[in-house]
Amino acid sequence: MNIKDWSYQHVFPTLAWVSINSLSVTLRIQSIGENNIEQLRKKGKKIVYTLWHGRQFLPVRYMAKKNICIMSSTSHDGILQANILKKFGYEIVYGSSAKLPVRALIGSIQKMRTGFDVAFAVDGPTGPLHKVKPGALYLAKKMNALIVPTTFSAHPAITLKSWDKYLLPKPFAQAVMVFGEPFHPSSDLNENTIQNECRALEKTLTQISDNADSMICSMSQS
Repeated sequence: MNIKDWSYQHVFPTLAWVSINSLSVTLRIQSIGENNIEQLRKKGKKIVYTLWHGRQFLPVRYMAKKNICIMSSTSHDGILQANILKKFGYEIVYGSSAKLPVRALIGSIQKMRTGFDVAFAVDGPTGPLHKVKPGALYLAKKMNALIVPTTFSAHPAITLKSWDKYLLPKPFAQAVMVFGEPFHPSSDLNENTIQNECRALEKTLTQISDNADSMICSMSQS
């Protein structure tokens, strides 16, 4: 193993884990809709969490060690992300909508059959921004799982100049973690149906993110 690979496996993930934890513990977090999720878990329901790529910072730590599997690509950046997520207690399935999508879907199905929930950044790994790709819907249909739209907002925060407009809270920011209304997608695998459901999920994720932004703005002004 060369130095770069060793750093991606050990050094950088540890630094990222420390940084995320150190910032996260300073945040004042309010949770919305989490009680509904706890009730679903108690009933043994399978869950597929869906979120925008740029709204991942708070969920990474907030949802850690809750028996969740996440898809990650096999690129250098994907391997780095996977190694960071492992430190937070997530299971990893390798693959993406661009590369090895069938492998990723099969791996996710296998994880769900052993009791894991799955989380998807549905516009990842490289966009287009806020356009839902169908993998999460296929998985939920196959496993008769509920989809839970998920997001967060924070103030004050920085929006990075990246393709996903990554939202990074500032230290001691006020934050809100939002779990949207769970829903079952239809069992129909027709392409038109799936595209319509993708558009509906896009609308829902955009709406709850906008609502979270408005909520945190009001909270910060009060």
